[in-house]
Amino acid sequence: MGWIEDIRQRIKQLNKSVDEYKKETNNQQIPSLAYVNRAKKMIEKGQFPEAKEILDQALVISDKDAIVYKYLGVCEEKIGHIEAAINLYKKSALLDEQDKKIWYKLGMAQVMLKQYQDAEKSFEAAHKITPVNTDVETGWGMTLLKQKKYKEAYEKFVNAIKINRYNYAALLLCAISEIRLGKYDDAYKKLSFLIKANPTESCMYEFANLNYIKENYDDAVKYAKYAVEYNQSMLPAYILLGKIYAMKQDYERSKESFSKAFEKELTNELLYTEWGNAMLTLFKIGDAREAFNKALQENKESKDAYIGLCMCDNVEGVDIRDIELSDNIFSYEAKGFYLFRQGEYSSAVDIFKQALVKEPKEVFNYYFLAKCYEKLNNFTMVTDSYSKLNKFNPNFEQGYVDFAKYLIKNKDLKEAQRKLRKAKTLNPENQETLNLLFYVGALLVKENICEYNIREVLSLVDEIENLEYPDLKEDLEGILKDLKK
Repeated sequence: MGWIEDIRQRIKQLNKSVDEYKKETNNQQIPSLAYVNRAKKMIEKGQFPEAKEILDQALVISDKDAIVYKYLGVCEEKIGHIEAAINLYKKSALLDEQDKKIWYKLGMAQVMLKQYQDAEKSFEAAHKITPVNTDVETGWGMTLLKQKKYKEAYEKFVNAIKINRYNYAALLLCAISEIRLGKYDDAYKKLSFLIKANPTESCMYEFANLNYIKENYDDAVKYAKYAVEYNQSMLPAYILLGKIYAMKQDYERSKESFSKAFEKELTNELLYTEWGNAMLTLFKIGDAREAFNKALQENKESKDAYIGLCMCDNVEGVDIRDIELSDNIFSYEAKGFYLFRQGEYSSAVDIFKQALVKEPKEVFNYYFLAKCYEKLNNFTMVTDSYSKLNKFNPNFEQGYVDFAKYLIKNKDLKEAQRKLRKAKTLNPENQETLNLLFYVGALLVKENICEYNIREVLSLVDEIENLEYPDLKEDLEGILKDLKK
C-alpha cells in the first residue's frame, strides 16, 4: 500500500505547485510573470543581485516581455549601473509604450547621468500617457532646470503643485526656479513654509542662499548651519558659510568653514576655487594662491583657478599677464592690476569701477582705486576711496595704515593719527603702526607742547621693539626735561 501513499503525496505536491504558480501570476497564463513576482519580492528586501538572476531566467522563456526588462532595469539602477538601467528601460518602453511608469523611470535615470535633453523627451512621453501626474511634471521640470530653462521649469513645477500641493520636492524646485528668475518674495514664502513643514538640508541651504542674495547675512549663516546639522556632508553649505564670512571680513571663520569641508573629505575643484575666491575677497593672497593650486590639481583646465592665480600674480607683481574679462569678478581685478603694473592708471581705475558695479560686495576694489589715484595725484579721490574702504571694511588694518601714510605725506597729521589709532585697536602689536603712531604723535606735540601729551607719546616706545625714530625720542625727552625746570 506504500505505493498508493507515494502517489497521493506527489499529487498533493503538484497541486501545491500549481496553486503557488496561480498566486504568483494572479491566475494569468504568463509564465514569466511568476519570475517577475518572485523578483519583486526580492527587490522589496533589497536583494537586487538575486532578483536579477530570477529575471534573467524569465528572459530565457521570453525576450519580448516589457515587464521583465523594466524590473531588470530597476535592479541595475539600485545596484548603481545607471547606463545599463537606461538601456533596459528603453527596451521595456519599446515593447510597451503605454506603460504608465516606464517613461518616468527612464527619465529619472537619464537625469542621474545628466542626459537632460533625452530625459526631457522621456518625460514628455510620460506626460502623453498620464497628463495629470505630479511626479512626471516634477521630473520634467528638473530636466529644464538643469538646462537653465528656468521659466519653462517653473511652469512644470507649478503644474506639479497644482496636482498635489503636498509635493514638497516640486515646492523646493519651484522656489529654486523663482530664485533664478529673481522672484525672491515668492521663493521666500515657499521656503519659509518648507523649513517648517518638511525641513531638509536642501531647503535649509536654499533658504540660506536666498537670505544671502537678499543680504540677510545673519539669517543666511543661521540656516546654512542648520543645513550642515541635517547633513554634515552638505558641501554647498560649507562653501556658502565661507563666502559669507569672507564678505564680512571674518578671516578665521571663513577659513574654518572651508577647512571643515576639507576635513570631511568633500574635496573637489569647486571647494578649492571658492576657497581661493573667498581668500581673494579677504585679500589673503598667499592663502588664495594655495587654494587655486589645489583646484588645478583637481582639474588642470579650471578657468576660475587660472583667473585666481593670475590675480595673485598681478597683485604681487610676479609673472604679470593680461587676462580677458569674464563673468568671474576676479578677472576684472586681475585685469585692473595688470593695467596698474603697466602704468596705465586711468584705465585701471575704469576696470576697478566696473568691478564695483558688477559686485559691490568686493570692497577691496576701493583699496585698489586708492592706489591708482595715488599714482594719478588725485587727493580728493584717494581720500574718498580710502574712506569708503574703511567704512565697508572696518576690520582691514592695512587700509588704515596705508591711508595714514598718504595723509602723512600730505601733512594731515591729526587725521593720520586717528587712522593709526584705529589700526592699533585692530592689531596692538603691529610694529609699523606703532612706529608711525609715535612719529605722528611726536610731530604733533612738538607743534603744541603739553607735558601730558609728550608722556603719552613716549609711552609708545615701551611697545616698540625697534624704534625707527630715535632722534624724535631724544627731542621729546629733552623737551620734557626743560618743562620740569
